[in-house]
Amino acid sequence: MLKSTYISFISLFFVTSLAQAQTSLSGYVKDLFGKGVEGATVTIVGTNLRTSTDVDGFYKLQTDGKQQPKLEVTSVGYVTQSTVLKSNETYKDFQLKKDERVLEVANVKGQTDNQRRVNEIKRSGFNVSVIDMNRYANQTANINQILRTAPGVTIREDGGVGSNFVFRINGLAAKIYIDGVPMDDFGPAMSLNNIPVNLVDRVEIYKGVVPAFLGSDALGGAVNIITKQRNRHFLDLSYSYGSFNTHQASLVGMYTNPKSKLSVRTNAFYNYSDNDYNMYTEEKYGVLVQKVVNNKFVNIDKARRFHDRYYSSMGQIEVGLRDKSWADQFFVGLTYSGNNKQNQLGATINNPYGGNWTESVYMMPTLSFKKQNFLVERLYADIYANYGYNVTRNRDTAKYNYQWDGVPITNTTGNAPNPEKYIKDNTSSVLGRINLNYDFDESRNQSLNLNYNISTNDRQTYDKILNHNTSGLPKNLVKHIAGLAWQSQWFDKRLVANLAFKYYGIDTYQKIDEREFDANNQYLSGDIVTQTRYLGYKGYSAAARYRIFKDGGVKFSAERAYNLPEMTAIYGDNFNVLPNWDLKPEKSDNLNGGFYYNTFFNENHFINVDLSGFYRLAKDYQNTRIVSDNGQDKFQYYNIPGVKIYGGSFEARYGYKDIITAAINGSYDRAIDNQKYTDETNQQVSLTYGYQIPNRPWVYGNLDLGFAQNDWFSKGSRTQINWTTLYTKWFYLSDSHLGSLASKNYIPTQLVHNLLVSYSWNRNRYNISGEARNIFDERSYDNFRLQKPGRAFYVKFRVSLL
Repeated sequence: MLKSTYISFISLFFVTSLAQAQTSLSGYVKDLFGKGVEGATVTIVGTNLRTSTDVDGFYKLQTDGKQQPKLEVTSVGYVTQSTVLKSNETYKDFQLKKDERVLEVANVKGQTDNQRRVNEIKRSGFNVSVIDMNRYANQTANINQILRTAPGVTIREDGGVGSNFVFRINGLAAKIYIDGVPMDDFGPAMSLNNIPVNLVDRVEIYKGVVPAFLGSDALGGAVNIITKQRNRHFLDLSYSYGSFNTHQASLVGMYTNPKSKLSVRTNAFYNYSDNDYNMYTEEKYGVLVQKVVNNKFVNIDKARRFHDRYYSSMGQIEVGLRDKSWADQFFVGLTYSGNNKQNQLGATINNPYGGNWTESVYMMPTLSFKKQNFLVERLYADIYANYGYNVTRNRDTAKYNYQWDGVPITNTTGNAPNPEKYIKDNTSSVLGRINLNYDFDESRNQSLNLNYNISTNDRQTYDKILNHNTSGLPKNLVKHIAGLAWQSQWFDKRLVANLAFKYYGIDTYQKIDEREFDANNQYLSGDIVTQTRYLGYKGYSAAARYRIFKDGGVKFSAERAYNLPEMTAIYGDNFNVLPNWDLKPEKSDNLNGGFYYNTFFNENHFINVDLSGFYRLAKDYQNTRIVSDNGQDKFQYYNIPGVKIYGGSFEARYGYKDIITAAINGSYDRAIDNQKYTDETNQQVSLTYGYQIPNRPWVYGNLDLGFAQNDWFSKGSRTQINWTTLYTKWFYLSDSHLGSLASKNYIPTQLVHNLLVSYSWNRNRYNISGEARNIFDERSYDNFRLQKPGRAFYVKFRVSLL
């Protein structure tokens, strides 16, 4: 069905484009640094024909073609430009200069939704940075790889494409959203390391206090991924191929009927990789790749991963209406996704698997409604709901363990071979969200926001091998998050303040089979036990930004926040994560401060400096540990009673026109065990009190250098070269103060370099790029010495049709 939908959409797009091509004028309006100027007005002088540029700076005008038109471009803060088009010229780009006479514009009429939102973010009191993903459109990277270059962000992956990962901001758990909807509600195939950059417009990274409208239970912050949405017709297609037989494809497009305002938008992606990169023995770091020789394990220099294939796919289509009297946007949609992952490793590299795999299929219908002036003037309503159904299968069909050369380990103990495992999970989820925002005046000096989110997850697990245990006993998790926030602006908008109150509720329920059976599956004893638990918490936050002078200011925020456990943390995943019913929510009291400075000088140069610091006192800090389960290493979430985290980050950026860009950032965050006593009764001081929490990076940074040039080989072309470097300082895997330092295993300092070369022609319509990652084949590790891919090469083709 999805395939036929996409074919129909593409056909409709081309028919529409051909019908209009003979009478249209189009192009881009950009600033001196190559960034699209959104909301600029393009007018055919002497007529009533005009339009506004979209988020990309793109415009399109219809004309009778009987005369040579004169185009004029105006935008607040820029010098007006005009030009007379040549005969038969139908495409014209503009590059606007800053108007230094305009200091600041507090409110601009006729902004697009995206422009209004970006300006709100810039003016808010939150510590937030925005990544324009369009500048990465020609890279083969996924969202994960872009986000990990942001200051204060750590992403720790288990391996290659499709691997599990842990995401934190400033040392604490962060929540991830797609267009304001929690990513957890999009199924297993929708994750940061699966989503291609081409599907995304921008990414908002909130550090510390998170706005109430996101309905978040985050501690360290949140990431809101804003997908591409346009009022005009557009279609973006890409395909890449690279090392380890990696294929990635994406499609995003939209069509809107100009009369009826009926809109169709679609997104899709496909990822595949063998993940057959080399693993290397590094004895000094405790990384041992082994095989059996004469009934003994011996180290080998390297081995290729042999059972780690991964593929995922997603298709989404939404149909709705825009710009109606009763709704600004009303869409109904359907999302389908699925993945299949062979599991080469568990929690460590010690026991490679040979026949273990996981697959899932997910379906989700959605409904969304947005309206300005809802019921009364200046009341904005955003209502969203979805229902998800997911089926996950975990299988282990191998009868034996394997060694790193792919040969089964000979069973010399006389015991029975490993039993075959087949676990099936059926999970249904419901999400409901309502967000209401009321502005007390037209200038939005005083605003009130009310947000409520409710999400439910129900899981039934079936063991297809142990028939007597095939009960489908339910496991349930319900979250309630409500927020009330007040935003105000003072002193001619130099001071922006936010005050919010939140309520967090978590309701858990499960049935446990404690029955015992004999070898003939005959009941012996025990019963099915029910466990329930409800926990409720109150939180609050305050955030402010004060603009000291035109180009710079300070930000400050404080909060008490909670992070509620997820389904996998409490109930496990029936494969690599063990359950922990007693896991508690994290609580943290946070302080955040920062300074920012942004300025242009000599028209052609831009400098941005951002400094921030933070202090956290966390209780019941959630961490992961390795636990042995039937001879296999597994992960398990657990609480550390008290943790103190403090640190800071900096980022400096420089730009020269749209030719040279340079950025460098660094982050430092220390997590200290802050629980003094091991037991509240005997007052015994804990051996880890006052020492750093092990197995987590604490010093890391990034460098990004870029060079670009227009019209090198043809008119309307652009050549771009980017060099990036990722740095992580070494850190211990266990407590450094216990035992001999010489015997401690640690993850070494890592310095990974990447190079991208891309070429675009026909004004960004056609694009080709080549990418080399980890150029010097650095040994890079994240979780528990799980090695990531070495040197790799990729090529990508992209077509962007407007």
